[in-house]
Amino acid sequence: MGLFFDLSRLSALMLMATAIASSGPARAGDLEDCNGPAQDKVEAACTALINDAQRPVEQRVAAFSSRARLYLGRSKFDSALSDADAALQLNPIFVPALLTRAYARQHSGSIDLARADLERAIELEPKNAIAFLARGNFRGDQKGWAEAIADYNQAIALRQDLPAAYVGRARAYVETAQLDQAMSDLNIALAMNPNVQNAFFWRGQAYRRKGDVDHAIEDFSRAIAQGPQNERAAYFARAQLFSAKGDYARAIADFDKLLTMMPDNKDIQQQRQSAIAMQAELARVNAKQPATMPAPTAAAPPPPPVPMATIPSQLAAPSPINPPANQIKQLIDQGNYAAAIERLNQLLAAEPHNEAALRARSLSYMRLNRLAEARNDLDELLKLKPDDAALLAIRGTTLTSLLQFDLAMADFERAISLDPNNASAYRGRAFIKANKGKAQEALADYDHSIGLNAKDTLTFTDRGLAYVTVGQFDKALLDFDQALILSQSNELAKSWRGFVLVLKGRTAEGLVDINAALDKNPNNQTAQLGRGLALLTSAQFDRAVASFDQLAGKMPDDSFARILRARALLALGKSTEAMSDVDHVLNARPGYPGALGLRGLVWSAMHEYNKALDDLDRAIAQKETVESYFARAKAYEALNKLDKASEDFRHASQMPPASVFESLAQAEAKRKIQELSKKVPCGGSGQPAGTCL
Repeated sequence: MGLFFDLSRLSALMLMATAIASSGPARAGDLEDCNGPAQDKVEAACTALINDAQRPVEQRVAAFSSRARLYLGRSKFDSALSDADAALQLNPIFVPALLTRAYARQHSGSIDLARADLERAIELEPKNAIAFLARGNFRGDQKGWAEAIADYNQAIALRQDLPAAYVGRARAYVETAQLDQAMSDLNIALAMNPNVQNAFFWRGQAYRRKGDVDHAIEDFSRAIAQGPQNERAAYFARAQLFSAKGDYARAIADFDKLLTMMPDNKDIQQQRQSAIAMQAELARVNAKQPATMPAPTAAAPPPPPVPMATIPSQLAAPSPINPPANQIKQLIDQGNYAAAIERLNQLLAAEPHNEAALRARSLSYMRLNRLAEARNDLDELLKLKPDDAALLAIRGTTLTSLLQFDLAMADFERAISLDPNNASAYRGRAFIKANKGKAQEALADYDHSIGLNAKDTLTFTDRGLAYVTVGQFDKALLDFDQALILSQSNELAKSWRGFVLVLKGRTAEGLVDINAALDKNPNNQTAQLGRGLALLTSAQFDRAVASFDQLAGKMPDDSFARILRARALLALGKSTEAMSDVDHVLNARPGYPGALGLRGLVWSAMHEYNKALDDLDRAIAQKETVESYFARAKAYEALNKLDKASEDFRHASQMPPASVFESLAQAEAKRKIQELSKKVPCGGSGQPAGTCL
C-alpha cells in the first residue's frame, strides 16, 4: 500500500452503487437507505435487510454487497470481505460483490485470489466498463502498466463518460513517463467532473515530472482543497516541492499537517526535521555571507562527469554455507572484507563451485574496489547460472566500473531480455547511454527503472545527473531531493544538489549542501567543484581558477572543471589559456554544444568573429540556449551586422534562463535590445554607410 492509502482504488467500487441499487424494487425505506447516498444510514439499513429473512434473495445479496462497499470505504477490510463472501454464497455470479471481494482480497495480500475474482467478473460481464476499470486499477497496483492501460482503454471504449478510467490511465501514463498523454487524459477527466477523485493529484505529478514546480504545487493544493482530511499524498508531494523551492516554512507546515494524521510516521518526521535544519542553516548562512554577484562571462556548462557505478544493493550477504558461514557473514557485516576474503579463499579452494561463497567473495571484492577479481567471481557464478538476470545486471555494473562499456551493455541487454522487470539492468543501461552522450535515451531507461523500483536512491541520483546534462536543472533538483529522502547519507546527491543550486543562483542554499558534504569528506570532488563555482559566480576569478586547478586532470572526467576554469580565465582576460581548456573538452567530447558556445566566446575575445560564428552556429543547431544566442549576437554586433544581432538578442531575451549564467546573459541581452533600438541606419544623403544615434 505504501505510505498513503490510495482512495483512487475505490473509484470503481463506488461506481457499483448504481448497479446495486437496480438489483430489485424498493419496497421500504430500508431498501432505499441501503442503496442510497446517505452514508450514515447505509449500515443500519443494509443490516436490517440482511437480517430480514422474508426479503427476496436478490435484495439481501445487494444489501451484503452495499454494506461491504461501505466497509471498504472505512478501511474495514475483514468486514468487507465477510460481507462480499456472504453475498456470493447467495449469488455466485453477482459481479459487484466479486469486484468488492477482489479489492478486499488485494488489500489483505491475496493477490492471486483477487485476480481470479476480477477475471471471473469480466468473464460474466464482458461489456462491464466498471469491471475493466477495477482490473486496470489492480494491474496498475501491481505495476503492470501496459496491461493496466489496455484495461482502461477497454473501459473507455465501453463508456466514454467514465472519468475514473481516464484518471487511472493517466496514472499509468505518468508512471511510464508518457506525460503528454497523461495530461490529456486528466484534462478530459476534469472537464467531465472537476471533482473526480485524484485527478488533480496525478496532474500535479505530471507537472512535477515535467519540472513545472509551480503548476504542480497548484494542483496538489487543489487536491488538498477537495479532501483536506484524506489527501495525504498531496500534502506530502507539496511539502517536498516547497522544500525543493527553498520555502521551508510552508514545507514544515505541510509536514505538521501530515503528522496530525500520521503522528508515528518516521519518514515524515525525518523530512520535517531536515526542513527545519535547512531553514536554520540557511538563516545562519545568510546572516554571515554578503550577497554574491554572478560572473560577467556566460557559457553553458558541459555535461557532468558520470560517477562510477556503485555496488548493486541486491548482492546481499550469503546464506549459510557451512558451520564457518556465520563467522564470514559477521565479518562482512562488520565491514572486515579482507578477513572475509581470507576465509572464503579457504572455503572455495575446497569447494570451487560453492555459489554462496562466490557471491560473498564477489561482494567483498567490490567493497574493496577490487573490481577485476569481483568480475572473475561473477564470471564463475554465471557459468553456474547463465540465465540469472540479477547476476548479469551485477556483472554489467562491475564491467561499467571497469570502463568496459560494450561488455557491460551486452550484460544489461541480456538481463532485460530475461527479466523485463529488472530495474537494475535498466539503470545500468541508462548509465552507459548517459556516458555516451545519449541523454534522452538514458532518461527513458531511468524512468523505466524508477517505475519498477521507486526506492533506489542511486537511480534518482543518476537521473538527476542526466537532467543536468540536458540543462533541466529544476528536474535535477527534484531527483536529488528524492534521492536524499530515500537515503540521507547519499553524499553524491547532496553535493550535486548543492552544485545545481549554486548554478541556479541560489548560492546560500547550495553552500549548505556543499559545506556539509566537504565536512564529511574533504576530498569530495563534486563538492569541491561546487565551491569553485560559488567563487566563480561571486566574481572571485583568481580563487576560482586556483580551486579548479585542484580538479583539472585529477577527476575521471574533468570536463566540468575545465569549462568552469575556462570561464574564470576568460573573465581574467587570459583567452589563450581559456582556449586550451575548451579545446581539451572538445577533444574528449567532439561537438558538445556547451563547449562550442564557450569557444565562440573565446574566439570573440580574440576578435576572431567568423570563427566564433562558426562554433556558435553549430552549438545553436544542436541546442538553443540563452547563452548561445547572446554570444552569437555579440559576434554579429562586432561585425556590424546589427539586424542579425538584434534578432539573436531578442531570442536570448525571450527564452527561459536555465542558470545564473543565462540569467546574466538575458539581462545583458535586454539591455542591448534597448541600446540597438536607438541606432538607425545611416547612409545616403552623402553620408558613409553605417549606423548613427
